[in-house]
Amino acid sequence: GHPSPPDRRTTPDRLSTADRLSSESAGAVRYLDSCWTPVRDETGAVVAALAVVNDVTDRHRIADLLGSTQWRIGKLQTVAREMAGALTISEVRAAVAKLGQITGSTHVDLRLLDPVGRSPWPTPLLPAPRRRRPRERAEEERWEWRTLTWPALLAAAVRDGQPCYLSDRDALDLRYPEAAQWPSTTAPGPGEHAWAVLPLSTSVGPVGGLYLVYDAPRGFDEDDRAYLQALAGQCTMAVARARMHEREHRQVVSLQEAILPKRLPELTGVDAAFRYIPGSLDTEVGGDWYDLFGFPDGRIGLVVGDVIGKGITAAAGMGRVRAALRALAFTDPSPRSVLTGLDRLFDATENAESLTTVVYAVLDPTTRSLVLSDAGHLPLLVRTAAGEVFFLESETAPAATPLGLSEQRIEFEVALNAGDVVIGFSDGLVETREASLSEGFERLVRAVLGAPVGDLDALLDHMVDEMLRDQEQDDDVTLLAVRIGA
Repeated sequence: GHPSPPDRRTTPDRLSTADRLSSESAGAVRYLDSCWTPVRDETGAVVAALAVVNDVTDRHRIADLLGSTQWRIGKLQTVAREMAGALTISEVRAAVAKLGQITGSTHVDLRLLDPVGRSPWPTPLLPAPRRRRPRERAEEERWEWRTLTWPALLAAAVRDGQPCYLSDRDALDLRYPEAAQWPSTTAPGPGEHAWAVLPLSTSVGPVGGLYLVYDAPRGFDEDDRAYLQALAGQCTMAVARARMHEREHRQVVSLQEAILPKRLPELTGVDAAFRYIPGSLDTEVGGDWYDLFGFPDGRIGLVVGDVIGKGITAAAGMGRVRAALRALAFTDPSPRSVLTGLDRLFDATENAESLTTVVYAVLDPTTRSLVLSDAGHLPLLVRTAAGEVFFLESETAPAATPLGLSEQRIEFEVALNAGDVVIGFSDGLVETREASLSEGFERLVRAVLGAPVGDLDALLDHMVDEMLRDQEQDDDVTLLAVRIGA
């Protein structure tokens, strides 16, 4: 209908109105701006009203479209930030789970194909159509749908490499007449009434698919489809980044494991055990290392160190320092001489920004004397046979500095007893985002005091369990324990 004229008795000189008109039969909405002006006779009495009506429906639609576009751009930027911070597939999945809030979908599912280098398709995924005899085709299709492990719509979209938008159940039946025969485990559920299914692909091929389910019929216009495809693009890039990060993480861990000893040598007069726990997938692997070796005269060298840095660079640096330390130690076992030699090596060959810490000790199992020198690493810890726990630090020496930063190294000697355990460890065991290093040391002492007596493996397991419980592992953890025999 038309807007009604205002009451003449209360009409001012001019009145502007905005009206929203809807037609139930046509389902259309129109917006009108009206300007009412009174018409007066020669006596000044209002005898009529002049109305100027403008149809501003298009203006409202443009404003709504701009608002919707800005909202979508903002949400897309939010998704991009979430995805950019995802370093693992599990973190990508966590980010994808939030897509329901910005797409209006009631269920979001991310399915991924096996990484390159393994089976390129999950088992089973629908094969591409091919020419077959009717009976053969029917038998094979029944087998395919019966054994499918993905949602059927998603498997078909990834197989075909094309997005699929189904606005309601009628659209589903029209696109997939065979849907009624799909197993209940893969077919759309009774509460599902619209679907957006988007394959994820990179330049090297498909990586998976994104599956969005709606609990009511929904039309997907061009803007909706462009928006959903942009979201799928963000998911694709996040999956590719996460897989590359995980692949590099595995490579660095493999490099470290190849460099580090897989088992410790059996040495006369001592028992030994170690633990090396790489950082979690969402952190880069560092340059921790440990070493234990015997000298011809029966003394034993023990080492724990850390090349500050992450990834391949830190792992390679760790390999160089470990090899150099061994070479220097077999020339002159003295801890002071070895660290002094490493200082000279660093000055000559290593990058100025490279920082490496190491504690190196020489134990004589016969005299139970331990001589050590520290280049900026965390101090060794001792648990005595009597149950005391203390750190090995020189009371007179200046603070130890990393390799390459000291003019003169010092060493000091400690007398130990049979049954005492010497423990070296890396900062990943005691440093957390929530607590200071001193608090970490206090927790470590309590953990060692409460550890089982007599079994080195049980001791180290207890230390790891106590120190890493309820903690986010941001760094590698390395432990080396040596117990002096009777």
